Amino acid sequence: MFTNGISHPDLWLWDSWTYADAGTIHLYALALSRRATDGTDIRPEHRNDYPFHFRHFESRDNGVSWTDLGSVLTPSADTSSYYSRNVWSGSALKLGDGRKLMGFTGLREVDQDHPFLQSIGIATSLDGTEYDNIQATALSCPRRDYDAILEAGYYLGPKDQLGHKNGEDGGPILAWRDPYTFIDKDNRIQCFWSAKISPKVGAVAHATLIETGSGFEIETLHPPMTLPDGDSITQAEVPKIYFDDLNETYYCLISACDRVYEGQDDSEVSKTLRLYKSPDLRGPWKTYREDTSILDGLPNMFGASVIETDFDARVMKLVAPITECATPDLQLTFAPVQTIDLVRSNNNTEPKL
Repeated sequence: MFTNGISHPDLWLWDSWTYADAGTIHLYALALSRRATDGTDIRPEHRNDYPFHFRHFESRDNGVSWTDLGSVLTPSADTSSYYSRNVWSGSALKLGDGRKLMGFTGLREVDQDHPFLQSIGIATSLDGTEYDNIQATALSCPRRDYDAILEAGYYLGPKDQLGHKNGEDGGPILAWRDPYTFIDKDNRIQCFWSAKISPKVGAVAHATLIETGSGFEIETLHPPMTLPDGDSITQAEVPKIYFDDLNETYYCLISACDRVYEGQDDSEVSKTLRLYKSPDLRGPWKTYREDTSILDGLPNMFGASVIETDFDARVMKLVAPITECATPDLQLTFAPVQTIDLVRSNNNTEPKL
């Protein structure tokens, strides 16, 4: 059991998604062994050279302590699969019939120069500990659905650049990842993920899903959701939507990166957690405070998830991984639960990162 955060002795951990059920918080994270099969150390900056897995933790005390429940998803052994090279961040949503709708990003390596071809995958799980039914066909694939994605207003690089290790049109790599599912007021499933509207401007993709006899599929791919400070965000990663029914307000949490091009020195790149609000699910979005969207007091935190809200008190509590930019003892671990003040400068806990 881990207390006041998760520092796993055997695993690097980053990005997160959650769902709550009967007083238990289920937390998922990207995970990778700290050591290769030959026993050599794997450094955080080299993690994309290895296949990841999804790690499952649970807490029954609102995130004070976490129990490791093991791996729940690994890349497919089928080399033709859309998730044969790797799996990246996703989501978990409890449906009305008790099933869990599990979104994820699948990566397929076209060749050595194109290792990052991303697709949006979907699965269901009976209890959240095993992916019982992974759909064989991606929900959305930039290569397969190229024309439809462009017609909806999104940016994709030329087809020969999709998934290229050097990025698209001089910008960072393809962004078609990190699906997050949300049930709206009409009991319809909405799905959001990281996208772009130009080579160097990030946005949030939005689709309405339906379930048919053959599984879940996209009913409508909506135009991209832009952000008020989006010109300074090249990658709007791991998006999540939360609804304040007391004040009829939607909140959109993203992990923002300003990497201008692949190969840029990490010292020149900033990663921040940003929060936006809107009276409508589609926006327009504005920064959660008048002066900024950045959640201050959360140094080196990225890929966060909200685990508790108290809209009467105007606060959210979130769980957040710590990036590789932190001190070595904190790299790719989880910080203790953080409290976000939705009105003033936030965070009552400031770990030394």
